[in-house]
Amino acid sequence: MKISQENKELTKIKILEAGVALIIEKGFKAASMREIAQKAGVSNPTIYNYFPTKEEMLYAYIEWKHQQARTILEAIEGFHTYSLREQLQTLVETEIELYLEDREFIIQISEMVFHSSSIKLESIYATNRLFTETIAEMMAIAIDAGEIEKPPFEEFLPKIFWDYFVIVVAYWVKDDTPAFENTTQFIDHSMGIIEAILKSNLLNKASDLGMFLFKNHFLSAITRFSTKQSRFTKIKRKLGDVFHG
Repeated sequence: MKISQENKELTKIKILEAGVALIIEKGFKAASMREIAQKAGVSNPTIYNYFPTKEEMLYAYIEWKHQQARTILEAIEGFHTYSLREQLQTLVETEIELYLEDREFIIQISEMVFHSSSIKLESIYATNRLFTETIAEMMAIAIDAGEIEKPPFEEFLPKIFWDYFVIVVAYWVKDDTPAFENTTQFIDHSMGIIEAILKSNLLNKASDLGMFLFKNHFLSAITRFSTKQSRFTKIKRKLGDVFHG
C-alpha cells in the first residue's frame, strides 16, 4: 500500500517531536534512534528511512520551524502591508517563539555548535534555504514598492540576515531575563539599525567607495607587482644566459 505524501509528512513530524522530547529528557548523545522510534510509535527501519542519523533529525527540525514560521506569516491578515522592518522583525520573533517550547533542545544544539564543535556551523547553515528565500521575497517587494532602493549585492543580503538571526538565537539561549526581555530589546535595537542602513543608501555609498578603492589602488598595485615580476623574470633569464653561455 502506497503511503501518501501527507502521511509521510505526519510521520516525519511525529518522529521529530519524539526525538526532540527524548533529547531534552536524556541529552543528544544518550538518546538512541531506537528509543526515538519507540517513542514515535514507528519501527526501527522506518525511522532510518526518514533520518539516517540524529544529526539529520536536528537539521530537519530547523527546516520544519522555518516552514512553520512562513505558514504563520502567510496567515497574518494584512501582512503584505507591513513595512520591511515589521516583516523582518515579525519573522525573527515568530521563529524565536516557535523555539520557545523546545528551548532546552535549542540550548543543546547551541552548545554542540559553539562549544563542543560536534555539530558543524556550516551544516546548520545548510538548513537556511527557506529562511533566506523568505527574506529575499520581502526585500524584492520592498524594492518594487519603492520603500528601499535596490542595494548592491542584493543576492547576498538574505544570507547576511541569516547570520544576524543565528546571532539572535545565540543571544536568546543565554538570556535569563524575565520573558527574555533583553532578547526583545536586542532585536528591536538591532532591527532599527538594519532599517536605518537599508533606507539610508549607506550600502550603495559603501559599494561606490569599495569600487573606487579597488579600481584606483588595488588594481594598480596588482599591475605594479606584475610589472616587477616580469622585470625580475627577465633579469633571471639574462643571468641564466650568462651562467650557461
